[in-house]
Amino acid sequence: MKNELAHAEDIPAMRALMAALGEQSTILDFEEHIQLSAVRATMRCWKQGDQLLGFAYVDEYNNLLFETIPVFEQLDQLENEIVAWGVACIQKRNSEAGEHYTLDYCCGADHLPRLQMLERHGFKKESIRTLRYVRSMSAPVKAYPLPAGFSIRCVHGREEVEALVDLHRIAFGTDHMDVEERLAIMSTSYYSPDLDLLAIAPNGELAAFCICGFEDPTQLVGYTDPIGTHPQYQRLGLGKAILAAGLTALMSAGAQTVTLGTSSENTAMQKLAAVSGFICVEEKLWFSKIIE
Repeated sequence: MKNELAHAEDIPAMRALMAALGEQSTILDFEEHIQLSAVRATMRCWKQGDQLLGFAYVDEYNNLLFETIPVFEQLDQLENEIVAWGVACIQKRNSEAGEHYTLDYCCGADHLPRLQMLERHGFKKESIRTLRYVRSMSAPVKAYPLPAGFSIRCVHGREEVEALVDLHRIAFGTDHMDVEERLAIMSTSYYSPDLDLLAIAPNGELAAFCICGFEDPTQLVGYTDPIGTHPQYQRLGLGKAILAAGLTALMSAGAQTVTLGTSSENTAMQKLAAVSGFICVEEKLWFSKIIE
């Protein structure tokens, strides 16, 4: 078993591994991640001959992401090397930035082998969780009226990217979005400009957003997140209205099921999901490992 930094020619094999894992795959935003230079710099592959056994990388927020083939006699060794690689990446970032970042990982609550692996390597469970919601599109979509003077339209393209980043940051009170990340979202093969929605205030300001799309090439499973509203325009019903618009657009495009995800701390989004017909179907746990 050998390991090496990943190259562009390795990406098809990574996609094939995730496809073979199906619902057991733990990586959701791979196509966006591979657009980002900081992520590509941490991508590593483990191979036996020409066979890809697994791959790993650390995203821009210090989350370890990896996949391995499910049955492999050296799986423990492979996972040990993957975690060691993640630790090395964070040590390098901490050294360069003068910070004390932890190595973080998100895992389904029912993924017992992965949970056991995290425990062996000293990861500690955090209180925050990621909640996954699903909605059947066999149920009708209730329309919610916009406040007077507001409208919903699609993103105009890259010319708006800086404004989109600003809206995301102020809506969530975070710096976890930049131009490169937003362009990565807009550069994937499955991105649909017609499903990238904005609510526009009467004065022309960007008031809310909802990025919709499809998780699969058959366009049967859609998604409607992230969703966010500028603080100045909250409690006006924009979240309900733009989510309903996104659901309607996805239904027209053939979606049979739609998903969204949110944090266990985001009670407003949980309420919006519930009132819009979504049901919580999965809980993912977060873990962190202190890096010396």
